[in-house]
Order: sequence, then C-alpha cells, then structure tokens
Amino acid sequence: MVILEGVDGSQFPLSAVGGTGDVWLNKGAKGLDMLPWDVQVEEYPALHGSYPRAVRGLSREILLPLTIYGETRPAMVAQKRRLVSALNPSLMATRSPKLIVAEADTEGTYEDQREIDVYYAGGLEGDEGTDNGLTWGRYGLVLRSTEPFFRARRDIVKTFSETPAGLKPFFPDDNVFLSDDGESGGFKLTSDPRWVDKVTIVNPGSVGAYPTWTIVGPISGPFNLVREATRYGPQQTLMIKTLSLGAGQSATIVTEPGKVKVTASAGATADWSTLAINPTFWTLDPGPNVVSIQGLPAGVRPSKLQGTFRPRYLGM
Repeated sequence: MVILEGVDGSQFPLSAVGGTGDVWLNKGAKGLDMLPWDVQVEEYPALHGSYPRAVRGLSREILLPLTIYGETRPAMVAQKRRLVSALNPSLMATRSPKLIVAEADTEGTYEDQREIDVYYAGGLEGDEGTDNGLTWGRYGLVLRSTEPFFRARRDIVKTFSETPAGLKPFFPDDNVFLSDDGESGGFKLTSDPRWVDKVTIVNPGSVGAYPTWTIVGPISGPFNLVREATRYGPQQTLMIKTLSLGAGQSATIVTEPGKVKVTASAGATADWSTLAINPTFWTLDPGPNVVSIQGLPAGVRPSKLQGTFRPRYLGM
C-alpha cells in the first residue's frame, strides 16, 4: 500500500491490494528501500587498509511512475491539478507532504504503516493519451526527503511500571455468560500497576531511536537514566545533575539531535542546568533495551517516569 498525503491533508491512494483509483503507481518506483549512506573511512598510517570513522544516512530521492486517469480529459486534468496543489512546496511551512506505505501478507492483511516526509522536486510533466475510453497522463514524480528514515506513524510509550500477574474473577461463580466472548470465563480484575526502577523497552525499528523522557514529581535529583549494553553498543548513562519536582510537577527531556530541549510544567524548574555538562543522549537500539533509573535515595521515586519514542526504518 502506498498513499501520498498532501500539504492540505488530502490523500491519494497510489497502490493497494485489489485497489483502484484515479492516480495509480506503476512498476519502477525507486528510493523506497535501503537509503544511501556516507561512510567516512580513515587510512592507517602504517598498516594495510583503513577503518570506519563516521557513518551517516543521506537524504533520499524517490521516483514514483504515476498514471492519472479520467473518463474525460477535463476530468483527468482536474485530478492532476488536485495533485499539483497538494504538493505545492510554498505551502510547506507547517505541514509537509508524506508518503505512507505498508506491506501486505499473502492474505492481504497490512502491517503497521510507515511514513516519511517528502517535498516535490519535479516530474509532473509528461505524456497524455486515450485508451479504452479513458484519458490518461503518465508522469515520473520525483520527491525528495531530508529525513532518510521511514518512521512509524505512532509513538511507543513505556512507563516504569508493571502489572502484577494473576487475574481474579469479578463474579464469584466466574459466569462465562458475562464474558466478552462467552468463552473466556467472565470478567477479571487485577491490581494497579506498581513502580519498578528497571524496564525492558523493545524498539521494533531497524535503527536507533532517541527517547523523550517525562518525569512527574515528587522527586529530587541527582540520578541517572542508564541503558545497559546492547548487541550494538556499550552501557550508556544520561546524568541528571539536579532536578527537584513537587507532587504533580513535571519535566520533559527531549534527546533527539536537533530537537534537544529540557522543559518544565508551571511552577517547576528544569532547563539545561538540569543535565550534566556534555550529556550523553543515547538511543534505544533495535531490539530489547534494558533501561533503569539509578542513584535515587532509598524510598524515593517519581510518581511517573515515562519514555516515548518513534521507531525508524531503513525502508518501506
């Protein structure tokens, strides 16, 4: 499934299992899979070969071969104009066009959607013709993206809490006729989640994701947010030098490069001085990540500690 979403929020379904539409994606699309990479290497002064010094993903270019159909030429032209307006780069100040994709299994069930912000680079000029009573125009739409990775369309939220095991029947006789499906044994209850100082956060993406941390008081620092070693990297520590929050007060730490900031709710104090000098903003690597809060005095814990992140992918 491929959907193009315009700056005005309009959507153009370009490809779907069993789908039809006035704008159709033909074979030959490029730029939807592995992104280009820039790997910087350094030559050894006295040894054979070289070693990698830095790696970064490059912005990608996407080519979409499109055919626009209409029962008449005016209908085809109207659809093309609608697409042109939806891709107008001069209207991107608050909203960028998006390319939304999802793969389907053999039964036609789609996985979770992925998206990437794009902008129009060219290609909406092409050939026209008529076949089987329909007027068509064929175009090679070129889109570019400054963000090289596709990303999930929803955030993943993980709170430092766990639900105790063991469900208890709501009704004494465990009446199955009062269950949702008539088979599961009736309604059941469990106690509220309880605080834990260590959780496992699973990143389903294919590249690291920078989390946003939300801390709700009462709490008084210093303390550390620690990610244990993963299969891709060693243990990492984000040091909170000083943070004092009263009950109900909160602080938010955004760790994504280019968007890093520390903010606080009304009445609370949290800014750059909250963090240690040259803080380490670590990623949640693909797969399981064991994350803990360390250094709090005995019996002291926030009423809420929550990590939020958006998985990212190398392609569709």
